[in-house]
Amino acid sequence: MLIEKIRDIKPGYSEFEVVHEDWVFRLLHYKSKPKLKTPLLISYAFINRPYILDLHKDVSVVRHLIRAGLDVWMVDWGYPSLADRHLKISDYIDYLDFCVNFIREKRSVENITLHGYCLGTTLSVIYASLYPEKIRNLVIQTPPINFDTKNTLALWAKNTDPVKVSRATFNATGDFLNLAFLLVDPIRLAVGKYQSLLDNLDNEKFIRDFFYMDYWIFDSPAIPGKVYEEYITRWYQRNELIKGKYDVNGRKVNLNNIKMPVLVLAAEKDHITPPDAVMPFFEAIPSKDKKLLMSEKGHIGLTVSRSSHKKIWIEAVKWIVERSK
Repeated sequence: MLIEKIRDIKPGYSEFEVVHEDWVFRLLHYKSKPKLKTPLLISYAFINRPYILDLHKDVSVVRHLIRAGLDVWMVDWGYPSLADRHLKISDYIDYLDFCVNFIREKRSVENITLHGYCLGTTLSVIYASLYPEKIRNLVIQTPPINFDTKNTLALWAKNTDPVKVSRATFNATGDFLNLAFLLVDPIRLAVGKYQSLLDNLDNEKFIRDFFYMDYWIFDSPAIPGKVYEEYITRWYQRNELIKGKYDVNGRKVNLNNIKMPVLVLAAEKDHITPPDAVMPFFEAIPSKDKKLLMSEKGHIGLTVSRSSHKKIWIEAVKWIVERSK
């Protein structure tokens, strides 16, 4: 049976090496022969695994970047345990700063391209505003920056008591977070996807894609309790970032510092971070070189759909390459 043949597949296509580890965090470097001087560092969301950008050969964003001659690095936020429950968002920013400095020194460059994805975007925007001199280009994908949206996930987060969650579980577990995402669209995500599987049992490409995605969806790390408290309270409930009230260890995050070239990749059907999660930011930042690419797909479809790789990613990679020479 076809399912028996491919049930053990694991995602991840491009070769990489772990060049640094700091407790639960890691810095990865993808093996290649880059032709462009400006390195690119990917900061993925800390609530999922970053290999969604390198899921398999046909839909690997990392492969696109490498083939374009870019020197690609990635932050892996790891699998926090109970021992990590006191980590803070400032610790994530500190490690991001370490990685940027590590790459700058290794490659003898003054600045790099920083590519944030989902909540990795939020970290990247915070970092770029604090250290603008280190960021040559800022690429932000499905970006949550304005959290005052009307989608189901935002409404759920605004009515959640994150302190009670962290006190009860210490960390916000992967299972807890997956349940929250399923509740955004339960019929489609919990019923429709498996009906589609049954309808396509003779379609090898469909089943392979299904298993790659399902593996990724349920490979969910926990969020350290203090990080969960802060990002729900200060980002979702208070919307401090877009209001100019957010700080890292007392240092105010000023979005007016975002003057470097900015590429925004958003998705029309995004039920996690809809376009209005980024438009106020895009319109307000003083960058004179900013571009918005809008996909007709959803939050994950922007990355893993074959149509996105034939359209959006060709244009996105071209934009990055032109500013990396």
